[in-house]
Amino acid sequence: MRSVRLLAGILYYLSRIFSVMVLSITVYATATILLYEMNSSFSLPFRVLEDGSFKLFLPFTQTTFLLGDYTSSYLVSYLMMLAFYGLFLWLLADVFHAFKQPRLFTPKGVVRLTRFYLTNIIVPFVFIFLLIVFGNELLDIVRITLLHFVIGVFAYFIAAIFKQGLVLQEEQDLTL
Repeated sequence: MRSVRLLAGILYYLSRIFSVMVLSITVYATATILLYEMNSSFSLPFRVLEDGSFKLFLPFTQTTFLLGDYTSSYLVSYLMMLAFYGLFLWLLADVFHAFKQPRLFTPKGVVRLTRFYLTNIIVPFVFIFLLIVFGNELLDIVRITLLHFVIGVFAYFIAAIFKQGLVLQEEQDLTL
C-alpha cells in the first residue's frame, strides 16, 4: 500500500500543477479576448488576422501562444474545453489525494470520487449539446465524450466500492 500512496502523491501534485496551468491559460485567454472585444484599441497580446483567425501571444512577448478561428462559436467552445480540462485535472488530483490518505475509505474520498464521475458523465454531453447549438463539427468530440463516459463509469464503480468500504469500516469501528 505504501507504493500506491507514493504514486498517488506524485500524481496528485502533477495533476494539481497541470490543472492550475490549464485554468490559468483559460483565465488569461478569456480575459484577453473579452478585453479585446470591449475595446480593441488597447495594446493587448491578441491579434485578429485578415484571414479570420486569431493569435494570442504569451504575456509581454510577441511569441504566439494560441491560434484559432476568430468566430464566437469557436472561441466559446475552445474556452469551454480548456475550462473543462482544467476542472477535470483538478478533480483527478482530488481522486489521487483520496488514495494517498492513510485511511482509504472516508466520506471525503467518496465525495471526491462522486464529483469526478458525475463531471465525466455529465459535462461532455452538455458540451456536445452546446456544439450542436453552435453548429460545430462533432466527430472528434463524440469520441472524446465516449472516452470520458467510460472514465466516469469506471469512477462510478470505484465510488460504489468506496461507499461500501466506508460502511464496513464504520461498522467495524462501532464494534471495537
